[in-house]
Amino acid sequence: MNDPTATVTERSAEQLLRMEELVGILTDAQYLHRPRDASGIAPHVRHCVDHYSAILAGADSGTVDYDRRTRGGVLEHDRRAALARLANLRTRVRTMPPRDLGCPVEVVTVVGADGALARTRSTVGRELLFVSHHAVHHLAMIVPIARSLGVPVPPDLGYAPATLAAGAGPA
Repeated sequence: MNDPTATVTERSAEQLLRMEELVGILTDAQYLHRPRDASGIAPHVRHCVDHYSAILAGADSGTVDYDRRTRGGVLEHDRRAALARLANLRTRVRTMPPRDLGCPVEVVTVVGADGALARTRSTVGRELLFVSHHAVHHLAMIVPIARSLGVPVPPDLGYAPATLAAGAGPA
């Protein structure tokens, strides 16, 4: 039987590795390319990095705030910085002690344009699963951009694990 706590960290680290591998095969120009009227690859990567960073910070502080992000910044302008940050996050996730996954956290979320906040209870493990699933969603948006730039993207990249497990992924 699988150790569920190991699976959470292993699978979360795997999503970071998949993103890291994709960013690694891009040229700097491809990473920075912005399609007309759409977000480019770099902002999606930065967004995912911010979410993983938020849960790791929340594991330490007890509060997760996904809305406190650094929009723009070095990760949206420097592919090598993004690769280094992805590798660092992957190592931190992979080496997270299993006992940390059950630690309670408070998730603070902006729920209104007026800045209204909602606060909910969760655990580090649940939130780590959330950011991993969130990364798959963003990979699904990155893949067509990369393919439009001629990048040979693995056929299963950007599919949710449940989709692949059900055999409903790429043909």
